[in-house]
Amino acid sequence: MNTKPDNARHLLVGADGSAESENAIRWAIIEAAAAGDEVEVLMVLPREELLPGTSFALQPHGRVPVRKDYSLDDAVTRIQSELHAEVAVKTSLRQGNPTSELLAAAREADLLVLGTGTKSAVGRLVFGSVSTACVRHSTCPVVLVSARAVHRFSPTAS
Repeated sequence: MNTKPDNARHLLVGADGSAESENAIRWAIIEAAAAGDEVEVLMVLPREELLPGTSFALQPHGRVPVRKDYSLDDAVTRIQSELHAEVAVKTSLRQGNPTSELLAAAREADLLVLGTGTKSAVGRLVFGSVSTACVRHSTCPVVLVSARAVHRFSPTAS
């Protein structure tokens, strides 16, 4: 275990309130506990963009708004309790374009951790993907945690 603070990596986790992002949080906490790393979970709330001349709110690139009753701090506390992990986790909230904000924050991180869903290739083409853009443009390594792989590192995960 890495117990020296000067050797600790900064793991940045992108969260959006989905089960996939909670799997990414689980992975990062387990990794941090094993290696003595620091974890920051960043939730980016997208700005609603309106279709000009109408009252329809659009979520760019097919993003789904975060659940109104979702608390990032509560989710992190719940996951840490499930994992019995005593890792200090910092939570941050920003508003803007999720891809841009994650890439900006990743400039200061050693590793970017994102959950990935099972969208079809057509769905990714039509709606875009934050994780795909982050993989292509990140200045640090990126870990994508899939729902199929979550059981490999955490028996308590869904």
